[in-house]
Amino acid sequence: MKRSTLSPPLSDIVPPPATHAIRRVLDERAVRMVYQPVVDLRTRRVFAYEALVRSKAPEFASPPDLFNAAVEHSCTGELGRMLREMSLVGCPDFPLFLNIHPAELNERYIVQPDDPIFQHDRDVYLEITEGVPLSHFHLCQTILSEVRDRGVYLVVDDLGAGYSNLKYIADLQPRVVKLDRGLIAGLTQNSRLFKLVSAIVVLCNELDAVVVAEGIETVTELEAVIASGARFGQGYLLARPAFPLPEVTWPAELESGPAPPARGRRDRPTLKPRTMTKSRPRR
Repeated sequence: MKRSTLSPPLSDIVPPPATHAIRRVLDERAVRMVYQPVVDLRTRRVFAYEALVRSKAPEFASPPDLFNAAVEHSCTGELGRMLREMSLVGCPDFPLFLNIHPAELNERYIVQPDDPIFQHDRDVYLEITEGVPLSHFHLCQTILSEVRDRGVYLVVDDLGAGYSNLKYIADLQPRVVKLDRGLIAGLTQNSRLFKLVSAIVVLCNELDAVVVAEGIETVTELEAVIASGARFGQGYLLARPAFPLPEVTWPAELESGPAPPARGRRDRPTLKPRTMTKSRPRR
């Protein structure tokens, strides 16, 4: 007898475990947000906070695991919107850096007028890894043009993490460029790597972008980052991701020294937090 090839009724189909897990995360909001400060290295104060997701579901040990499941089951836009909403609730009084997954660009949730990013009374910086524009360049340009005039800015993230097409930084005109930990780890002022980092800082400033050095973990690295001319820094040395919002811990070894002076024309694209006296006009 020939075996039937009919599919079982939909009611009998059990989704794979990952589907259950990612759906449960969305339905129960089974995540929490932690925040790490982006520090102004001149004033030694918090300029903004980066919002980072932590899953409460044991199936997702890391944020990439969470987003990989969302991509697989076509719910990245829904997940991203939920995380943006939660991020704003936990940090209402500071500018925010928010990470955007490449798949979210395709789903276009982020350009909807009611997206949470347009309800924040401070500046919002969307972090997009340096590799994303290589495959989503025109889409990224289109989305950026739609949100730029509403107090939302582009951040090219992880510069130096494996992609090297600097032309996209010129074309996309990011407000901020983040240097990957790979450029900062072990950085000293007498190294060839320091010359490279310093040159990147000058290049970014000439393109009207400021630089955030990520992953600062030692005093030596912090001293070298400051000497390179980078305006902002981020890393475990200054504050670990946490909630409630963590404060900056400036190293005691550098506490007595003066704050670094302004560097003139090369540092012209300064960023200033919005005042809280007026809300951003809604469009």
